[in-house]
Amino acid sequence: MTSLPFLLSPPPPRSLHHRRRRRLFSSPSCPRSRTPLLAMASSSPRPPQELRQGIADFYDQSSGLWEQIWGDHMHHGFYDSDADDVSLSLSNHRSAQIRMIEESLRFASLLGPESKRPKRIVDVGCGIGGSSRYLARKFAAQCCGITLSPVQAQRANALAASEGLSDLVSFQVADALQQPFPDAEFDLVWSMESGEHMPDKPKFVKELARVAAPGATIIIVTWCHRDLTPSEDSLNPGEKELLQKICDAYFLPAWCSAADYVRLLRSLSLQTGKYLSENLR
Repeated sequence: MTSLPFLLSPPPPRSLHHRRRRRLFSSPSCPRSRTPLLAMASSSPRPPQELRQGIADFYDQSSGLWEQIWGDHMHHGFYDSDADDVSLSLSNHRSAQIRMIEESLRFASLLGPESKRPKRIVDVGCGIGGSSRYLARKFAAQCCGITLSPVQAQRANALAASEGLSDLVSFQVADALQQPFPDAEFDLVWSMESGEHMPDKPKFVKELARVAAPGATIIIVTWCHRDLTPSEDSLNPGEKELLQKICDAYFLPAWCSAADYVRLLRSLSLQTGKYLSENLR
């Protein structure tokens, strides 16, 4: 079976003084099979090719700035929600980014003494390769990273070479919706805050499952809107307006909820186990 814990994280907070509350869920496991994907609207105001090019250009132009501010890891940090204060220092934020990786691995049950250590990893939406290099060192594993940005791929390979990791990690330009890998290639499929860029969520999830070997773990950390209540069929107009502003700024297609991801994963008969939902307050 493919084990698939996944974490869902919010859009960029206006200030790191925002604190998060966490909820933990469990769901029954089920055997893996190749059942059809559930239908899900994944419309985008931009055509897919225009969106892909926009994402590539966005990160080609901005990755240098992100690296200066956030370092190797272009994702949010995991902060102690019970702390009295959250420091705004770069060193604290970068420590929290590492904690996000470690907490994701812990949540996926990959840190226990009896855990199966992954040997083949794919980093889907790798940025400049921070997660890939960290995971390669931690597990002495081979790691392949993919990104739409040629600038990111070039920078990631340069950093790997400078750190003596070229024999363990490599990076290339590729589309997460059409990954250049054979079926069942990896025993850890890692997607850290890249799913929000995917215009076709069913195809995204299906590709993650396709490249996962039997018994592999898939970890998805992504931005989602809130789950809808039974009486709702969409977000309210104010929520839609706010999300559209975020989409316009970050080249994002339509959002989905944690519940939407659960339905997609179960439609593939993956062993979904549990998920963690975090909300700003």
